[in-house]
Amino acid sequence: MKRMKDLIVPTITPFDEKGEIDKEGIKAHFDFLIKSGVKDFYILGTTGEAFLLNKEERKMVAELVVEYVGDRGNIFIQVGSISTKEACELARHAESIGAAGIGAITPFYFNVSQREMENYYLEIAKNVSDDFSVYLYNLPGCSTNDLLPETVSKLAKVKNIVGIKNSMEDMLRLSRLIDETPDDFDVIIGSDNIALSAILYGAKGSVSGNANVFPEIFIEFYQAIKEKKYDKAHEKQIIIRHIARVLKNGANLTYFKQALIYRGFKPSFTRKPLLDLDQNEKDRLNSEVKEIIKNYL
Repeated sequence: MKRMKDLIVPTITPFDEKGEIDKEGIKAHFDFLIKSGVKDFYILGTTGEAFLLNKEERKMVAELVVEYVGDRGNIFIQVGSISTKEACELARHAESIGAAGIGAITPFYFNVSQREMENYYLEIAKNVSDDFSVYLYNLPGCSTNDLLPETVSKLAKVKNIVGIKNSMEDMLRLSRLIDETPDDFDVIIGSDNIALSAILYGAKGSVSGNANVFPEIFIEFYQAIKEKKYDKAHEKQIIIRHIARVLKNGANLTYFKQALIYRGFKPSFTRKPLLDLDQNEKDRLNSEVKEIIKNYL
């Protein structure tokens, strides 16, 4: 089974000015990330604007990425949906095209119980092979449903449910997830601000949207940890927090796409209702991105 580890980049989905998927833009972005040293990717998640795509578009992007990246990286596909039926269909599709594994955000919009979330994940896990990695994905700030540690502990007993991406800046929650699940259960964080603390406590890696723009710094951060150069890792953590502030930490996905223009990419847009930045925002971002490039790259 392939597993998420260290830096996992939740990739953007480039769109053209008309809101259509930019296939060549997707390829160019993956080339950039792979050249920078990124190995693991999490596509069609929040950063990838999955829920602004229809089901067929999600399948198309998944197929494009898996085929294009090939053996250059591990592609984990976010398959979560408002309905269990659609999530299971997308899970089966991900396995059929050769993905490394899947993640699934909790059901959203409707308030659902822990029992209902447990059933949702059990159904997804049953729809793929026992040796195909399934990751839980908890982002209650967007989904409105919080997958609690006691439910995660139950789900961790399922053979192919191998980990969780927990996108909360809460070290107490993180510690419970690590302490109350088996050692081989991967707790992955979704917050750059606590990355170093989380890794040192026992998290297996981080899913970082900010690494779409500055992957080099995140690669250096993890290399420092591997080499047990914790002072250097701490220095990189401070830089990473600064990057997160500049890019709004993914709260506005347009910042990622606009910042990539300043890194040499052709213009890429978000899909409506998300709108482009106004000129004042662009000017400020341009100035701050240039400073990061000058000082840290």
